[in-house]
Amino acid sequence: SMRPLTAHPTMLRLSACIIAIAACELAAARGLEEYEPCLDKAEGDSCTLCSPSDVDCIETMVVKVCVEGECTGVSTPTDDEEEEEAAGTCECGWTSTYPCPGTPRRWWQRFAADDGSACFNYCCPKPPPSAPPAPPAPPPTPPFVCETGCAWTDLHPCPGTPKKFWQTYATDDGTDCFNACCPKSPPSPPAPPPPPAPAPPPSIAVSLLALIQAVFRDLPGLLDALGV
Repeated sequence: SMRPLTAHPTMLRLSACIIAIAACELAAARGLEEYEPCLDKAEGDSCTLCSPSDVDCIETMVVKVCVEGECTGVSTPTDDEEEEEAAGTCECGWTSTYPCPGTPRRWWQRFAADDGSACFNYCCPKPPPSAPPAPPAPPPTPPFVCETGCAWTDLHPCPGTPKKFWQTYATDDGTDCFNACCPKSPPSPPAPPPPPAPAPPPSIAVSLLALIQAVFRDLPGLLDALGV
């Protein structure tokens, strides 16, 4: 007689696992399709476009809130906008009791704590950042060294230097080697201007006339002194 067919226990457990995994994936797929970001949320509540169960979805950094049932991104105010808004609503009288950090204060006062609020930034503005330091100066250029050396000056001295009667001066060809072996002396300062010419001596006639005038000018006083 034939024995009845029976399933092996291991096959039964494997089939149960496969059915369970398929059921989980089907439930997750239905959850993703039916995800509504603003379901059961009030107007203005925060929301996300990605379902919490969707591990493959990447949420953007934009803040989103529910607006008329839709999850919509909103822009956050900048620091300048917050300070402009604070300019009309903030009172800075508290700085007389708690001075701003870095400002003069009395010995019994404490500085105000920076809480990061727009009112604090409005009443205690931060100084602008200092300019970056200037870059360091480039290293000086090393002096040029002629690869062939300057031994040729023993046969052909540099112009303007002592030489023997049978030697000839080297010719300035404008190369770096010539300038390194025969450095040019700095130009001499210009000569001072010549002094002005002395005034010519007075002539004899002019001197005699001046003497006669002096005698006639002093003659009355001389006669009075002699009692004449």
